[in-house]
Amino acid sequence: MQQSVNIRKRLCEQHLQILSGICRAVGEKDQYTQAHGYRVSLYAMRLARRLGCSPEEVRNVGIGGLFHDVGKLALSDRIFTNRETHLPSDLEQEVRCHPLIGAALLKDIDFLKPVVDFVLFHHEQEDGNGYPFGLRAGEIPPGAKIVSIADCFDAVTTDRPYQKGQSAATAYQILREGCRRFFCEEYVETFIEEIEENGIIQDTCLDPLLADELVRSAAGFSAR
Repeated sequence: MQQSVNIRKRLCEQHLQILSGICRAVGEKDQYTQAHGYRVSLYAMRLARRLGCSPEEVRNVGIGGLFHDVGKLALSDRIFTNRETHLPSDLEQEVRCHPLIGAALLKDIDFLKPVVDFVLFHHEQEDGNGYPFGLRAGEIPPGAKIVSIADCFDAVTTDRPYQKGQSAATAYQILREGCRRFFCEEYVETFIEEIEENGIIQDTCLDPLLADELVRSAAGFSAR
């Protein structure tokens, strides 16, 4: 029994090293994408808690938010250096592959299986016009809907190479206008209540412990 526990722990440690390496690689590829993942993780966990999700569900949503754009590791450098609001069609098609790539990177890690769908489906839309599969409202996992809202809010309110960050009020308007087309209306209103009550994330610095704490918790053993 103890031998089995030790083997599982070694495997988990190996997976943690892989995930830490992935986080570092994302930062080397594009620092904005890395910091964006941390903020989306925090926003997603805040919304999940407010929706009454269990601690395990909150943690999994946080991991999904953290790694939602990890598939961008495989994308062309042209995408990260782009300064135009709209990408050329060839690059847009490439970007649409990142949920598939991200899910493929995580799917073989046993304790992250609950997270894979949040990464895979975070660009699906309520009206079925999202990607990569065109799922509709009831077909999209709740965790993916949560990550999608957090992703949009952070993208609107922070500076990106091709646009300046906008106000929270503008982000609210964008989210509300997207209800029933892109986002779950109930989740959007709950998210806005959370931001109004507890504020936006002002500190854009990375939290190097966040990823480690979340995935170690998912792995089922102490970080000590």
